[in-house]
Amino acid sequence: MTAIDALGARLITIVARHLAARRAVDGVGLALQRLEQQNIATVRRLIPPARRLAACRHLPESIAAVLPLDSSLAAVIAEIEDELAWQQNPNYSDAAMSCPNYMDNYAYAELVGPTGLWPGDDFRMGLLVLGPHLHYLDHSHAAPELYWLLTGPSEWRAASTDFAIREQGEMIWHPPHMVHATRTGTVPLLALYIWTSDVEQPARLVT
Repeated sequence: MTAIDALGARLITIVARHLAARRAVDGVGLALQRLEQQNIATVRRLIPPARRLAACRHLPESIAAVLPLDSSLAAVIAEIEDELAWQQNPNYSDAAMSCPNYMDNYAYAELVGPTGLWPGDDFRMGLLVLGPHLHYLDHSHAAPELYWLLTGPSEWRAASTDFAIREQGEMIWHPPHMVHATRTGTVPLLALYIWTSDVEQPARLVT
């Protein structure tokens, strides 16, 4: 087992432990079941070229903020983040987001999935980073989605609800095609996301 494989095993164990403790939250049981079905320990690891984007400058602050939530998780993310292929949704742009600096403050990286370190069976899990004072506009996707907020606070809304403040450690479930949006405040957002199925269609903005 390589060092990266060992980090991956530790990460999966930590995430699964937190999911199991919150199984009663909508969608968490399904996310845990699908994570366990990926059999990360038995599949051959992918080797995507590592790639960093401008938004990765927010990672040191964000990872430090994860320490009170779970110091072991913060340590694993710190060790693995520079091995990841950080990327952006091709459907997004500064113009589409009505924000001149949006793309310099937004990135995600798959841990499990087609562009991640381990392949997923119709499954994606990764990290999302958003810089301060961003509005991730209304968007939707076919995949059911669970977010675990590793930092906070941030504001979230789904369907026709108003924005509500959500704190570090909360888990948020979006059923398929549910329109949702996010706003950050004075601190960056780092979140772990899980798409449990129908993962081939990317998110699209809803206008």
